[in-house]
Amino acid sequence: MTARLLTGAAALLAIALSAGSAAAQTQPFEPAGPQQDWTVDLGVGGLLSQDSAGDTGSETRVVPYIAANWRDRLYFSPFEGLGWNLFSRPTFRAGVQLRPRFEADDIEGLTLERPDFGVDAAVYAYQRLPGNIVVGGRLSRDVSDVSEGTEYEASLGHQRATGFGLLNTSVYVRGGDRKLADAYYGVSAAEAAVNGISEWAPDGGLQGAGATALLIVPLRNAWAAGGLVNYERRLGDVADSPLSLNDDAWRAGLFVARRFGG
Repeated sequence: MTARLLTGAAALLAIALSAGSAAAQTQPFEPAGPQQDWTVDLGVGGLLSQDSAGDTGSETRVVPYIAANWRDRLYFSPFEGLGWNLFSRPTFRAGVQLRPRFEADDIEGLTLERPDFGVDAAVYAYQRLPGNIVVGGRLSRDVSDVSEGTEYEASLGHQRATGFGLLNTSVYVRGGDRKLADAYYGVSAAEAAVNGISEWAPDGGLQGAGATALLIVPLRNAWAAGGLVNYERRLGDVADSPLSLNDDAWRAGLFVARRFGG
């Protein structure tokens, strides 16, 4: 379970820092501050994760975070991995990534072969619309022989300044092919016999839909603090899997970080 929760905390900080900075990594929101040629972000975050990958209960973790960005072209973070914005315009971004896919949780009470840590190759494109609304999506495929599966995601986000800080909200849907669904939510005949659950061979299609709200509060001397809430509902054959006894997943977290740049 720890690896998945570390992923969630890294995701929290990656989303928070990129959404609130002028050097946003993949999504071209209006700049929220002065432009810098390079940035390095150091911080720490705490995340409460409820049922993030099957019937695993809830857990809280505190983890460090580090990310870097160079001229809105090259970037790194624990969540986005290593990326390159091939096209970086004021209202449009498109590029490629090598993304980490962290190992799946062990599910309490079951003996299963769960996917190990893997790497996805991804392409993405995002366009800013009037009103500081960004739409776009990402297509990724496993290149580490963990699942050999393909995943797609589409999102719509909005960002605005409030009296408390910078508020970023988004909704998204994600899906994948049969290989991806089977690797994370399938149950083989042998696993079904050992664990006393039903065999399950899911098809591809939509796998989840969710919403995220993030508030970033700037502090003194390049420090920032904030909080995030994420809800996701599993869909399709993933939701029907015996490994998904609860189809609702929640994450909530707090972070503090400092930006260095020049």
